[in-house]
Amino acid sequence: MARVRLVPGGREVDLDCLSAADRCAIVALRGEVRRGDRVLLCLEQPEDDELFVREVDGRYFASHFAGGRPGSHGAHEIVAETDEHQRQREYWYRAGQDAEFSSERSFRTSAGNVLDVAIHGRTRTGVQLEHSRLTAAVAHQRTTRAGRAGWLSLWFTAADRVPKWFHRVPSVGCNHIAWDALPPRGTAQATGLKKVQAVKCTVHDFGGKCPAGKHRPCGRFHPQFVAWHQVTLDKVAYFVPSGRAVPLLTPRREVVLVPPEGLALYESLTGRSARYAAEKFSHSAVRCEQCDNALLWIRPGRVRCEQCDPIMNLPRSPYPL
Repeated sequence: MARVRLVPGGREVDLDCLSAADRCAIVALRGEVRRGDRVLLCLEQPEDDELFVREVDGRYFASHFAGGRPGSHGAHEIVAETDEHQRQREYWYRAGQDAEFSSERSFRTSAGNVLDVAIHGRTRTGVQLEHSRLTAAVAHQRTTRAGRAGWLSLWFTAADRVPKWFHRVPSVGCNHIAWDALPPRGTAQATGLKKVQAVKCTVHDFGGKCPAGKHRPCGRFHPQFVAWHQVTLDKVAYFVPSGRAVPLLTPRREVVLVPPEGLALYESLTGRSARYAAEKFSHSAVRCEQCDNALLWIRPGRVRCEQCDPIMNLPRSPYPL
């Protein structure tokens, strides 16, 4: 998914789930945009980068100008929103309304990003419908931006294959169901949610190795995640906005949704705070912003890996010898 800004107007849209009107408006820019016009800007870069529209065999793409900002990625196909995406959004909207929360479709936050469904609960929750090709770094950037506007992003996927961003941001999946029509209430069973239990550290648990980093089992109790079963997406649309499901951040920087008593148990067993806060969690410090691979060489200001942004390509090395 590629997030872009249409100028003038300053509206942000995603190129792979456009409304019919937005797709027509962007396709009409073919042959009309020149470098410096700043009509269509890619927001998947640390700084806005200009795009132009081109056609290839009847398909339309938004491409970066040659010699654009360092690290510019490939072309983004311009695609209308699918019926499946619309039905998933409608499912979440209906679930939020059924939970007696005020809910809105395609809600724009004060930070400018658009949430597929905004559920106004005690915890303001923004449901984001995404696909597997989105990187964890981009998902975190959007989560952080929504968090600064007072919204907890809840990322949803119906894909059979687990996306890279799953459990890197507050996430939920569902069982395999057909989306060729709006599923009945309670049809979609949530996946990815966890409960926390206290387990004694013995040779029979934790693979025989102490999770606290000791070589041998220590005999103490440690937290262990188990699947939180029999929860539908309809219930998630109530649990998260009401605070009955909260995001927990592990030392491995995985984010899981757990009951609040599970978070309290986890913190009591580990002796540290584990509540997730997007604006305090710097994902780009350990993952490449472009390809999402781990950054093995971490230096201040370094947000891309050597493969995506070689230091030798810079005018001079930013790191003194």
